[in-house]
Amino acid sequence: MVRLIWQELKFRRNAIIGWGLGLCFFPLVYISIYPSIAEEMAGLADLELYKALGMNLGTFGDWVGSILIVFMPLIAAIYGVINGTETLAGEEEDGRLEMLVTLPRPRWQIIKAKAIALTVSFILIFLVVAVVSWLVFLAIESQIETDLEGINLFMAVLSGLPLAFAVGMISMFLAAFCSTRRVAAMIAAAILISSYFGTNLANASPVLEPFAPLFLFNYLDASSQAVAEGQQVGDMVVLITIGLVAFILALVFFQRRDLTVGIWPWQRAKPA
Repeated sequence: MVRLIWQELKFRRNAIIGWGLGLCFFPLVYISIYPSIAEEMAGLADLELYKALGMNLGTFGDWVGSILIVFMPLIAAIYGVINGTETLAGEEEDGRLEMLVTLPRPRWQIIKAKAIALTVSFILIFLVVAVVSWLVFLAIESQIETDLEGINLFMAVLSGLPLAFAVGMISMFLAAFCSTRRVAAMIAAAILISSYFGTNLANASPVLEPFAPLFLFNYLDASSQAVAEGQQVGDMVVLITIGLVAFILALVFFQRRDLTVGIWPWQRAKPA
């Protein structure tokens, strides 16, 4: 089991490095330029366009929340969609998964190892971005007025982990459930996009407000208060629970899946 997890991590090594460095773009660019654009951002705080995108530009804390708690996890979740669907349906289409299941180990160990490796990948990526965010804040701290500390930015980055985990596990479930990787990726991407825009629309419209709990981003608070004090524990528990339920469903449907035939769970392969 340990060897299998290690092998999965080796497969993801380049992706971890690439996505980790790529996501450092957010603190390196958006946080570092804040001292030079602070006045302009305050003047744009009331624009409806930014509100529709879930961005609050009033203070440095609001700016950090909009970038590190909203946009950074959104991009990281895209990695979850790509990797979550590639790790089952993608490997099945490439022929690698069929060889893997021939090994003398139960299927649940295979998918468990892949889920652990994906989760560890998220943790490593988020840790890299969190450290860089802390260092960038130390570099600009003397140029801004804020009560925040470096540890606040560090924890703000890590608060996006539960959402990325939920999206990754949902993607793995869809990869085990859907007939092809393409279909699984399309549905996972639709869930991610609708969750992002649905949350913003629900926050802006009283008519849609009752539907807010259906969207994943509803459980991320991007306010300056959340940056300073952390996320609500209950919201984090909801996202982690969604991820665990999706993982259990992935286990169930992977156990039943007929590999290489590209069919839905309720279908049966026809004899040649």
